[in-house]
This record gives sequence, C-alpha cells and structure tokens, in this order.
Amino acid sequence: MFSLNEQKAIELGESGEKAVREQNEYDSLQYIEYLREFGEELINSSLETDLKRVIISLRNIGTKAIQKRNDTVATNVVQVLKSLAEPALENNLSSAMWSFSKAVQEIGKGAVQFQMGESAQNSVDTLEVIGSGAVTKKMEVVTLWTTMALGEMGYLADRQKLETLSNMAKNAREGLIKASEEEKFITREQIEKYPQLIAQTVSEFSELQNLQPAGYEARTRPNEEFTEEEFFEEEAEEEINEEPETETSEKDK
Repeated sequence: MFSLNEQKAIELGESGEKAVREQNEYDSLQYIEYLREFGEELINSSLETDLKRVIISLRNIGTKAIQKRNDTVATNVVQVLKSLAEPALENNLSSAMWSFSKAVQEIGKGAVQFQMGESAQNSVDTLEVIGSGAVTKKMEVVTLWTTMALGEMGYLADRQKLETLSNMAKNAREGLIKASEEEKFITREQIEKYPQLIAQTVSEFSELQNLQPAGYEARTRPNEEFTEEEFFEEEAEEEINEEPETETSEKDK
C-alpha cells in the first residue's frame, strides 16, 4: 500500500514515461521538473521512503529516454538526480543515497551502451559527487555500490572504444578509493572485492541476473552490454498493452 506521496510520485513518473514514449520532449521535461520540486519538498521534510519513490520515477523516465535515444531528456534526469542527491547527502539520507546511486548507474550504463555522450558523462560526474559525499558521510554501502558503478561504466566504455569516457569513469573511481583510504574508511581491497561478491551472490538466483555487475565473472549469462532485444523488450510489451497507469507501480513494488 503506497502513501499519498508515493502515489503522487508514481503518477508523475508514469506521465513522464508516457510523454517520452510519445516523443513529447516538452512534457517529458515538465514532469521531470515536477518530480524535482516534489523531491525537494520530501528532502526538506526528511521523508526518505517517499523520496525513494521519486528517485524510481526519475530513473524510469531516464531509462525510457535512453530507449528512445533522447539524450536531452536522459541528461536532464541525471542532472535532477544530482541536484536532489546533494541535499539528501547533507540530511544523511543514506538509504535514499543508495537509490540515487542505483538510478544513475542504470541510466549511465544504458547511455554508454548506446553512445549517448552527454548523459553518460553527466552520469559519471553525478556518481562521483554521490561517492565523494558517501565517503565523507561514512555511508559504506553507497560508497561500495558507487565505486562499482563507476567501474562498470569504465568497462563498458572500453568495450565501446570511448576512451575519454572510460578514463573519466576510471579516474573518478580511483579518486573515490584514494579518498576512502585517506579517511581510513573502506580499503582498496574491500572496494575491489565488492563487485565479485555481488556477482557470486546474484549468480545463485535466476531472478537477480539483471543485477550482475558488468565485467565480472560468476554470471550465468553475460551482462556486459545491453542487447537491443533485451533493452527494448519491455517497451514493446508496453506499446502492445498500452497500460501506462500500472507500469511503474508494478515495476518497483
């Protein structure tokens, strides 16, 4: 059962996804702005659970924009996630910060795969901001996840022969590792082992295969790159069924 705030976030997200599907860029950007304003209200009230639903809605709009190759909308989503993550860090909303990291990770990986440069670079920049804040605030899971996400983006950029982006992601990850060690927080060894532990764990559960980190062993199916068939499968089902009002709520219950 969703709260009224969660339901509002879901409805805004579904409307934004629909606008992206219909290639209505103006409305897409409007719904992203509504979610930004709503997210700020929730942060100021420290309503972390409701804020996470806003993050999910923004993520869904962003991944839909990647599917439609709309770099402007995808970039705008990432920039809004960054603008919300910064005050959330100040308020020590650690659970929401993990959601921010995962949302940017998903959009960023898709952007790299489809060589959408602006949204990919903004994703690296946003992950670096999230990771730096997580180190400062001693948010262990957020730090580990964010360094893993940057490692994945560097790996995928290498596969796509995007040297500048690859170096950007690798340098950001290395900077976070050094900062963590300087703070006597998480060691390099722990950070480097974390993706392997995730890979080993999710390989044991078929329903979790989409969580396999790119570039690591112990997977039952490759996940280094999205294939177009996989990435557009959900979109094709939506267009056939045309049921946008239930799409987001079913996706992230």
